[in-house]
Parts: sequence; C-alpha cells; structure tokens
Amino acid sequence: MTPSAVRFAFLMFALLTGAMATNIFVLQPPARQLAGLAPATDAPSAAPSGWSSRHDAPPATAPAPSSTRPSAVVPRLETGAVKPLPETADRTDLVRAIQRELKAKGYETGAVDGVAGLVTRGAIMAYEADSGLPLTGEPRPALLQHLVLGSSDISASGAGDRTPPGPEAEAVIRAVQRAFRQLGYLTTVPDGRLNDATRRAIRRFEIDRKLKETGRISGELLAKLAGLASDALQAAKH
Repeated sequence: MTPSAVRFAFLMFALLTGAMATNIFVLQPPARQLAGLAPATDAPSAAPSGWSSRHDAPPATAPAPSSTRPSAVVPRLETGAVKPLPETADRTDLVRAIQRELKAKGYETGAVDGVAGLVTRGAIMAYEADSGLPLTGEPRPALLQHLVLGSSDISASGAGDRTPPGPEAEAVIRAVQRAFRQLGYLTTVPDGRLNDATRRAIRRFEIDRKLKETGRISGELLAKLAGLASDALQAAKH
C-alpha cells in the first residue's frame, strides 16, 4: 500500500471515530438521563411535555402544623328585650327592667331608676288595663315575663270593674281621685275603685290637657297630675 493510501485510510478512520464519539457523547442524552433520572442541569426548568417520572414530581408539601392557639369563645346570644335577671337580683333591678320594657312599648314610666314611684305604677296599671290583666300597679317577676314574652302565669281578669284592684293599684286610684277633687274634676269621696265617675274625670282631664283620651290611669296621667296637685298625691308616694 502506498503512503498516500495509508494516510487516506488513517484520515477516514479518524473521521469515523470522531463522528461516533459525537453521536454518543453529544447528540445522545447521558446514560443517567436515559435511566429516568433528573436532567443533568441543576438549574430549575420546566419539564418537557410528556416527561413523566416520579423524580420529576415536585416534593409533597408538608402539612402545616396545627395551631396551638385556643379557638375564639363565642358569647351566648341573649334573647328577649332584656337580659334575664339573675336569681339574686333585688327589687331595684326588677323595677328597672320593668321600666325599660314599659318605655320600649310606649308607656311613660318617668326615670329608669329602679324606684316604683307613682308614674311607674301608673304605667304598670296602663299596661295591665290594655292587656286585660288585673290591676295591681305592682312590679313583679310575672309582669316582667309578660312584658318580655307576652305570656306568664298572670291570668286575664275578664271581669272588668268587678275585679277589685290590688293594694298598690288601689292606693294609686285613691291618689288620683284626691287630685281630681282638688282640681274640680270629681266630687265623690275617694274610694280606690276605678268606677265610672273616675273614668269620666280622667277623660275630661285628658281632653283639657290635650292628652290621648283613654279613661284609664297611666304614667302620663300621673306625671301631669304631679305638676298640678302634687300635695294630693303625697300620701300615695313610696
């Protein structure tokens, strides 16, 4: 073989060897990629479409640790127009609660001070008259229950004037009668009964003072009388 032929054969061998090496190490992926391992590069990159391997899945996010902080306490909702009175509540708390309820329903009670004065007792009597209850003028738990819930163990009188008023209501009626005698609206002797003559006197007084005509005793009526004949009401004040 001539020297020229030897050089040509050696050159061809070198070219073929280089082509094979390029194909193996450059054009084909490394063996560890063919085995399904992560791409050789360390830089984060999006996986090509269709690339599926358990090694390509993002690491599972560890569950957030449960909070050790106690949950917020939700206060108990109150129902009714007033908060329930505790068993240890005294008379002042009871009277104040009744005054608030009567005012909310449009009855004049005077100041919400826990004192069952004439105006407050007049408001109680007006509510009792409007609700068909016996006239007592007395602040009591059963009355508060009736004001809040619309029912209680109080039974309707259903007997009109035949049902005698309670002691406190009788004292209030007698005071109103004395005031009307002093003002000239009544001539009969005060007897503590809400009779026809007393009702007529109430209506005349309400018309004269431009009040709503009701013919019943109320807190508004007592408040007006207190400014005109306060001395006649003194005996009935607590």
